[in-house]
Amino acid sequence: MASQLRKPEVPSQELLLRWFQAQSRLLAEERKEEQAQSKLLLSKTAPKILEKHGLALLGLGVASIRIGVGAKLLVELERPSAHHASPNFPPHTFRSGDLAAVLDNGADPQATTEGGLIQGVVFKVNDTKITLAISDGKKSPAAKSTNQDGGNKRDARTGDSNKVSGNDLDLPERIRLVKVANETTFDRMEMTLDKLAKSLGVPLSASSNPNGDTSAEETEEAPTPTTSNATSLTRALFGLTAPTWHSTDLPFSPFNANLNETQLKAIRHSLSADHFSLIHGPPGTGKTTAIVELIMQIVASNFGAAAEGSPVRILVCGASNLAVDNILERLVGAPEHRELFKKKGVGVTRLGHPARVVSSLQGSTLDAQCTQSSEAQLVKDISKEIETLMSELKPTSPPAGNKSTKGKPRIRGSDRKKRWEEVRELRKEYRRRDRQVTSSVLDRTQVVLATCHSAGGKQLANRLYDWVIVDEACQALEVACWIPILKAREGARLVLAGDHLQLPPTVKSTKTKSRRSAKKKDGAKDKSNGKAKEMSKDPATDTALTEPSEDTKSDAEEDEADTLASKFSSTSITTHAPPTRLRPPQTLERTLFSRLLGLYGPSIKSLLSIQYRMNENEEEVLGAIVMYDTSGCEFYETTPSPEEGVLLADSKSNVHEVELVVKHLEELFKRGVQAGQVTILTPYSAQVALLHSVIRSHKFAGSPNPNSTSKSSSNTTGAINADEIELGTIDSMQGREKDIVILSLVRSNPELQVGFLAQKKRLNVAITRAKRQLVIVGDAETVGGARDLPDDFLSNYMKWLDDNAVVHSVVATL
Repeated sequence: MASQLRKPEVPSQELLLRWFQAQSRLLAEERKEEQAQSKLLLSKTAPKILEKHGLALLGLGVASIRIGVGAKLLVELERPSAHHASPNFPPHTFRSGDLAAVLDNGADPQATTEGGLIQGVVFKVNDTKITLAISDGKKSPAAKSTNQDGGNKRDARTGDSNKVSGNDLDLPERIRLVKVANETTFDRMEMTLDKLAKSLGVPLSASSNPNGDTSAEETEEAPTPTTSNATSLTRALFGLTAPTWHSTDLPFSPFNANLNETQLKAIRHSLSADHFSLIHGPPGTGKTTAIVELIMQIVASNFGAAAEGSPVRILVCGASNLAVDNILERLVGAPEHRELFKKKGVGVTRLGHPARVVSSLQGSTLDAQCTQSSEAQLVKDISKEIETLMSELKPTSPPAGNKSTKGKPRIRGSDRKKRWEEVRELRKEYRRRDRQVTSSVLDRTQVVLATCHSAGGKQLANRLYDWVIVDEACQALEVACWIPILKAREGARLVLAGDHLQLPPTVKSTKTKSRRSAKKKDGAKDKSNGKAKEMSKDPATDTALTEPSEDTKSDAEEDEADTLASKFSSTSITTHAPPTRLRPPQTLERTLFSRLLGLYGPSIKSLLSIQYRMNENEEEVLGAIVMYDTSGCEFYETTPSPEEGVLLADSKSNVHEVELVVKHLEELFKRGVQAGQVTILTPYSAQVALLHSVIRSHKFAGSPNPNSTSKSSSNTTGAINADEIELGTIDSMQGREKDIVILSLVRSNPELQVGFLAQKKRLNVAITRAKRQLVIVGDAETVGGARDLPDDFLSNYMKWLDDNAVVHSVVATL
């Protein structure tokens, strides 16, 4: 293996500094963009427009307040009858795990952005109530400057940081609940970047430009190196030392007898790595299955433990909660896995906010395990005391005029302040005991699962692991991947799994793209005198003169050039391959997975090449691919109204396609398909909001009752719960699969414009999510005839659908 890898140039201290400065600048730009968008959303968009698109709920009142796990306040909100004709919420997009701000319903939107906002995580949602988990009067970043308490405290289990205001939680009588962005992730990534730089002896903090503009051209002198204490894994990931492998002849008995040769090869490839390995898993090739088998093999043989006799410890992470839950579901779902865990006393714990974990896996969460542990009684007593005090402090008059609630005199003045002081003191004691219980549970846990960001929580502080495994690594920012990697001990191994040919991480900042485009233009102008520049270069003293020409390339182009050059390394004449080098990133879309491929070449990865979904060898299913073609119907897309422009920008929707989706859903449910088997995808957030509004309010009937002889529509197996239908953008579905996937393409216009639907990777994600049936709703004439595209991918795909799918011409039924 090692002889087939590219041998990159060892990066200098100056080059390392430039790499860190570029990452720091890009993170700062992304943070500013997210802050600007969030502030613009709150200040420039009318609350009614936010509610219309499911991003806000207006005129809510407090139904109850109680104490939840981790001493969190669980605030239950409802629509008071005094202000609403119906207690049911209008269609919205609030889901468990979303971050939301609590605002005064009558406050001016502009004013709400100037002060601190009470924030919480959506804990539970039903048709009439939404519960928010608030940690210690949690405020938005805007409130930090005015916070007098100064203590930056973190929840013992979720790792969420928050500022304690020192004031009691006074909720408005009428509440507006709005979705907001979460900046904690940026704080965590910046701290990780600084810690990583220090481990490599790079003085990032002292050298960074205070304005955040740390372009490569500004750094001319090499920095004074500091002491490096980086692990051998970290050094290999930067090309400072070469990664190595030991014997690949590692016999093992698979737990999953259905693994194919490429999966077995990938597992052996990872087990034999001394530093790190990459698993390239295209859609449907069983990447998650291979990762679960790898974990089981490590646990079964105690492979890679820090010392003989000590249990091996594994940190398993994913780019999203869905990716982590996919692994956990398969890890604890198989009886043979549970039997091994019980036999060896292996604990498996899922970190993160319980609201962000699917309900079927709640028993594996840290919160649930702490509650059920033998030490739990330590905190139960205090919890009861807090709840007693909170029952006295919660709103005692009818909430927002709700006459159905009997009111009591409200505690005011010094008495109220005293009670809140008691609550705060009890919470401190609760957290102290809670930390003890949390530590005891994690001491017994060998397999910890978390998102990359959750791995940086306080609950894992000072804990090191023998293995770090990151799934969907191509959907995580590189700095986010480093959060769990820095939890690896010296001698630990890393496994990155993903598909760099699918969608990259979502990046909102457009500043970098504009700068790179300008550099490309400058590079084109300078191309004519490139030879003169090359001749003026002194190889012995000047290595920076050729940098501008490198910077005109995109990160993808650089990686592709390195990968193409690395084909030399697959031959016996490896020394003739041109060396690669570490390059400062130009965009956050460049992932660690892609960078390592560019640095070491394709031999660094193990490819899974046998597909299980939507492949030629799979047994054919009648109507496995269905196309509703709206060509000629003039079912045109719609664009946002002027007042909605700030909210939806260039988003599109198509109400006619929504109607066709509902029609197909009705046919599926009549044939016994369950709502939980269906996912509906679309490229546009406006279409998601429209689908959500229509489908959640539609009454779907179940399949006919086989035991009934009546033809009455009431004799069915029961109504379908539309809330179980998964709705989202294509980007949100990456790494997830469902039996039936319905894709609404949205674009239909006489100009034959398709926008970012033309991105090949985006469509590739959408059409590879289905196990049994893929349904496409769209205008084949618009999509297939789109103009000014880089290739014929869309037109060829529309032709392929016409030849291979069950095509329903909608115009023929009008």
